[in-house]
Amino acid sequence: MKTPKLLLDRLPADFHDRLCNWGEVMRDRHRRAVSPTYQVCRDLARRAGQTRNLENDAVQEWDEADAGLIERAWSLAASYRMHPQAPLLLRAYYVMGHPPYLICRMQGIRAREFDDILVRCVAYFQQFVAQFENRLHNSAQSVMTTV
Repeated sequence: MKTPKLLLDRLPADFHDRLCNWGEVMRDRHRRAVSPTYQVCRDLARRAGQTRNLENDAVQEWDEADAGLIERAWSLAASYRMHPQAPLLLRAYYVMGHPPYLICRMQGIRAREFDDILVRCVAYFQQFVAQFENRLHNSAQSVMTTV
């Protein structure tokens, strides 16, 4: 997905990369078909240093665990934590890959306000993901107990 530079300057770079990764992993589209035999032979050739024409092949690595975490946080945020428009906008932009004019038409947003709304949604969602990760990693400490 090609994001305009003016919008990229306003988004947190590391979280934008995580959202792009989430979009690539969760996007429901067919990927280029590669036979398992070719994959094994290509990996063996790379390890052996015989990469005659393999430099042109783009190696795309996705962090599926992080995408799963973002998806779980998104589903929780969509249910009760964020403005109802925000999760739909994030999913349409990052996962579905819809262009901004189409998202504006579907959600009734003015086109000139799209960048501001997207930046605000990403900031809210980044805050929620940070809280979600904190609660996930410190689950024993997040339970309130009385002594």
